[in-house]
Amino acid sequence: MQVKQKVLCFHGFGTNSDILSYQLRQFKKEFTDIEFITLNGPIPLNRNIIMDENLAKMLENQNIYSWMSFLHMKNNDMNSIYSPAFEEVVKILKEQGPFFGVMGFSQGSSIAVRLASKIAAREVDLGYDLKCFIFVSAQINPFGNIDNKSYLCRVPSLHLIGINDFLVDRSLGLVVQFLNPYVIYHNQGHKVPTLTFEQVKDLKKFFKNPTQNWKKTVYVPQLAKF
Repeated sequence: MQVKQKVLCFHGFGTNSDILSYQLRQFKKEFTDIEFITLNGPIPLNRNIIMDENLAKMLENQNIYSWMSFLHMKNNDMNSIYSPAFEEVVKILKEQGPFFGVMGFSQGSSIAVRLASKIAAREVDLGYDLKCFIFVSAQINPFGNIDNKSYLCRVPSLHLIGINDFLVDRSLGLVVQFLNPYVIYHNQGHKVPTLTFEQVKDLKKFFKNPTQNWKKTVYVPQLAKF
């Protein structure tokens, strides 16, 4: 029996692991040698947040979460708003590893970005090397570089960037912080994009050998809404 490679995945603000699992349904279908493990953020939210109407219906009667909270800030230290989530993620990666990679969607990308920066600065040692980071509708740290350090992460990275996404500029800013990025552009907005047959083949090549020096960018055309 083939042992699947594991990718730990972080959902967007105000959703949960089940919603991200649904958003990744094409990934799970196409990349059968990878297990996409979705995780709930540690901070529960109430329902008084603004969200898409369709998403709100999907989340009816479900618990929703966040990955950071300003209520956790201590002594004006921006690092502290991430602390509970980041510490839990590192614990899981160490105790349940090795993992092939991590994936962050929207707000969940902030945890993946922070992990990349800590690995690049040699401030986190998982006991093994991640093979890739996957960023979907992601962004460079929204509060600036909270450690006042610049970094270039050597771990290969995959970036799915929506040209109509309100975070597109921040997504592009994130790409340049990685030495081996593979970028897919799409025009499906702020979402996990639906990939075409050709892009699925390209991503299978990436997952098979993410350490290649990727130069190519891929465009995903607008597809019908489901």
